[in-house]
Amino acid sequence: MEDKDDWTAFYNACEGYITQSDFLKVFSYLYGTAKTIVIEKGYVDADYRDTYFNFFSQKFAQYPSKTIRANFFNKKISARMLFKLDRYQEEYIGFIVFRPNRVSTIGRTIIDPAKLPFVKGHICTAEYPVHILGAELTAKGFPYISQDSDVTVCAHAACWMIFRYFSQRYSRYAEKWPYEISQLTRDVSMGRLVPSKGLTAFQVTEMFSNFGFSPEIYSRRQYGEIFEQLLYMYVESGLPVVAAITGRNHAITIIGHLSDFNTPLPQTSVSSDNFLVGFIGNDDNHLPYHAIRKSENTPSSGYWSDIKVEEIDIFIVPLYSKIHLSAEHVIELSNAILKHDNFGIGTCSDLLKNKNIITRSFLTSSKSFKRMRRGESVPFGIGDVYCEMPMPKFVWISEISTPDLFKEFKTVGEIIFDATANPLDRMAFLSIHYPDFLLLNDRDFLTDDPRRFKVANLDTDKIVPYPCYVNNLCEV
Repeated sequence: MEDKDDWTAFYNACEGYITQSDFLKVFSYLYGTAKTIVIEKGYVDADYRDTYFNFFSQKFAQYPSKTIRANFFNKKISARMLFKLDRYQEEYIGFIVFRPNRVSTIGRTIIDPAKLPFVKGHICTAEYPVHILGAELTAKGFPYISQDSDVTVCAHAACWMIFRYFSQRYSRYAEKWPYEISQLTRDVSMGRLVPSKGLTAFQVTEMFSNFGFSPEIYSRRQYGEIFEQLLYMYVESGLPVVAAITGRNHAITIIGHLSDFNTPLPQTSVSSDNFLVGFIGNDDNHLPYHAIRKSENTPSSGYWSDIKVEEIDIFIVPLYSKIHLSAEHVIELSNAILKHDNFGIGTCSDLLKNKNIITRSFLTSSKSFKRMRRGESVPFGIGDVYCEMPMPKFVWISEISTPDLFKEFKTVGEIIFDATANPLDRMAFLSIHYPDFLLLNDRDFLTDDPRRFKVANLDTDKIVPYPCYVNNLCEV
């Protein structure tokens, strides 16, 4: 792919399977980045087959049952190396399926954001196996698909992206195809399910439930000033969400965030969402990893959407069924602990009590948390203490840092919460760690008996920082 003539040849090779408008999207997105394209004609795509047999085969006009898959590499590959593509894993950008449905032709897509020079931020990603001419490659990224405007509209596409991400990362979730997804709601209050005129937030919530999630729904009207903080906390937890922009009658998938740690902060204690520049989204009207700016002052260079964060009215979170403690509860509980007369910073930490702090809260699996915190990653052997602690499958972590250290993405302590706890339970935490203090809480006690606590005053006269937890998102 040396010049525009080569891209025209690519368009001609895919004639009938890609509309001119979709070709121009791909061209502007990958021109200069993709140096070789390997085209697979007659490709059997499970998503298109699902909509073909359940819908398009019933139309008067004939639709092909197979697709074209285009594989993109950022290096020139000679024809003689065509059967040795596994040597080019490092150069593999990903793939796009083109489906012959006449209107919106971009189907299942996995593009590696790290291979795109215009994308940066912290993004949810997974790895997807790809087989081409006997070679096995891995496409890394967040799944994307455009609506076909018949079986699926923007909200269906947003749900598919999230479902496909979870079915790849976690074996407990089965893969669902587009027509199957359209049937996950039986609410026909907006009209027939197929062809679809759109979905309500409540229909999306029902679809999440029928897929196997225990979803939460948040509205800006209900949560006001903490709405964007809640959205940030869930995204920081590696949980992609469906976000509704009612003013545009549109839905997108939020899959990451872009933060600037050099942002000037007020001289008070704040949460890490104050560094937020924007969210990273998959919008089916554009190709993946659109940045949604929080402020008009955001630099114009980059892959920016014309949607603003303030336009997001509602978002729906796909939670595991045994996560009973939600983000708003963690905000309330962590603030109460940090200011508590007995457990707070002012009482328990001489090293922090006169400092402004930055808190960063997120959800993660206890297995992942222990794996990262074991050994000497946390000072004074606390990492090994964490590894020995009984924990539920998922925990909420509220990391504690100072403004200077957080710019280096380092923390000095954390509060760990039992994600299965009742939000009204004052003892919902498992441990409290400050630089010079550690408290462990035995969750099996039914009363406030002091014996439930194990306390260690750490013998140190200086703050010993350590890296923030980073396993939920991939930094690009």
